Amino acid sequence: MKKFRIIGIALITVFVMIFSWYLVDRFSCSKLLPYYSINMSEKDTVLTIGIIGDSWVTRDKIGSLLHASLQEKGYANKTISSGHLGAKSKLVYQNLFKEDNQKHSSKFVIESRPDYCIVIAGVNDAASQIGAHYYSFHMVHIIKTLLHYKIKPIIVSLPEFGVEEVIENMNFLSRNRNVISAYFNNNGELDNIILYRKTFIEELELEKLSDSVIHINFDNVCSDYKRCLTLYSNPSHLSKKGNLKFTHVIANKLIGIINTQ
Repeated sequence: MKKFRIIGIALITVFVMIFSWYLVDRFSCSKLLPYYSINMSEKDTVLTIGIIGDSWVTRDKIGSLLHASLQEKGYANKTISSGHLGAKSKLVYQNLFKEDNQKHSSKFVIESRPDYCIVIAGVNDAASQIGAHYYSFHMVHIIKTLLHYKIKPIIVSLPEFGVEEVIENMNFLSRNRNVISAYFNNNGELDNIILYRKTFIEELELEKLSDSVIHINFDNVCSDYKRCLTLYSNPSHLSKKGNLKFTHVIANKLIGIINTQ
């Protein structure tokens, strides 16, 4: 009997340790990563735009559309994009420091020394109910990294999407895990987009970075997921029509900035 009790205690201990490690890994912010050297030799004069983020950036969806949109308006350009399917803001930040031979590395975007870098992230943070500070912390350090390399950050506000619908479509464990997380991070409210945006703006101001970035308000694409369903292919991704509208918003913002310089 004593033997079984010892085995039981050992198994419970192992479970608690694994679960504790999981919680720390899931909710802890990244350690700050050291900057690296890049070739700062003279670059060409072609307008170069980097794009980093999550699945909204994968397969060059935004990059190719933005390139074409700017070309049509008479602005020669090249775009360089790096997206990571399912990535939260923490991974988007860490990918900037991975070596080029590592999976999902976006270091090459910085090494290409773009004039601007568009950051599209946060959908996975919001859907996972990971916390507004977690999202804001990593977005702030993405911005600091880009500024260190003299790249102008263009930050898209956390995109509007069907947070509640995404969570409802998850498996039983993931759904309930995120519902519980919402109680700790947003008083039980699943639709946390406004909170995440507000917290990010506040932390930008605290860090005195507000004037160092270009803001793109995603509400100019869609301010309410339920009212513009034709712009979405599913609750967490834009449709072709949505990507076109999104790209036009970005292109118009860029052109306005270029024309005032």
